[in-house]
Amino acid sequence: MSPVSPVSPTITPMPQALGAVVTGLPETFDGAVAAQLNDAWMRHQVLFFPQAHLDDERLIALGSLFGNLAATSPGRADDHRQQTVLGAHGEILEIDADRERANAWHTDVTWAETPPTGALLSMRTCPERGGDTMWLDQYRAYETLSEPVRTLVDGLRAVHGRPPSTGEHTHPAVITHPVTGRRALFVNRGWTTRFEGMSSIESTGLLRMLCDHAERPENTVRWTWTPGDAALWDNRCTQHYAVNDYGTAKRVLHRVTIFAPAA
Repeated sequence: MSPVSPVSPTITPMPQALGAVVTGLPETFDGAVAAQLNDAWMRHQVLFFPQAHLDDERLIALGSLFGNLAATSPGRADDHRQQTVLGAHGEILEIDADRERANAWHTDVTWAETPPTGALLSMRTCPERGGDTMWLDQYRAYETLSEPVRTLVDGLRAVHGRPPSTGEHTHPAVITHPVTGRRALFVNRGWTTRFEGMSSIESTGLLRMLCDHAERPENTVRWTWTPGDAALWDNRCTQHYAVNDYGTAKRVLHRVTIFAPAA
C-alpha cells in the first residue's frame, strides 16, 4: 500500500472505462503524494484535476512526479514549430488552437523510437461551449478483441509516422506496459500507417478494423474543460481526441510531455 501524506488528495474513479478525478491537491508534492498519484495513474490511466489552476512552476513540479519533462519530442526541433515553448529549461509547450487543431484519435509521437510515457495539460483559456477532450482505453481495446484476432496482432509489428512531416519507426502492435504488466493495443489512426509483412490491402483493412474497435464509445471517457482544469494521461495505454466543435473561440493550454527516467 502506498504511503499517505498528511495532506492527501482524494481520488475518485469515474464511471466510464477509464479515468479518475483528483481533488484536494496539496500546495507541495512530497514523496507520499507522488506515490499516491503514480499509483492512481497506473490504475486509471487518466487523472483529471478540476480547478487546479496550475501556474507554470506548479505544472512542472506536478509533471516531474511522473518522469522527465520536455516541451516536445527530443531530436525533433521542427515538431510543433509554430507553437511557443516556455519554462526555464523549455519544459512547457503552449498549445494555441488558432495554430493547431488535432481532431483525430491518436497516441502522441508514436513515430519516434521512444514515444513519451505521458503528458500533463493545464487549460488556460477554453471555449464557453465545446472543446472537450476524449481518451480511450488501449488495454480494453486489446482485451475485448476476439481470441483469433488477439493471436494475429500479438505477432505483428506496425509502422508509425508520416514522412517527411514526421520521423518513422516500427513498434509491436501490442505492447506490455512496463509498470502494470498489462497488454495494450499500440496502433492508432493518427500515426500508424501499415503492418510489416502485409500487403497494402491487408494492412488497410486490419488497421481500420482495429481503430474502429478501439474507438467505440464504451472504451472512452470525455472531459468538459473549465479554465484551470488539468489532465494527466499515460501515453502507453491510451489514445486521445480533442473535439473541434468550438468555431473561432480561443482554446489555449500549457503542456509538459513526460518521458521515462533513464534506467
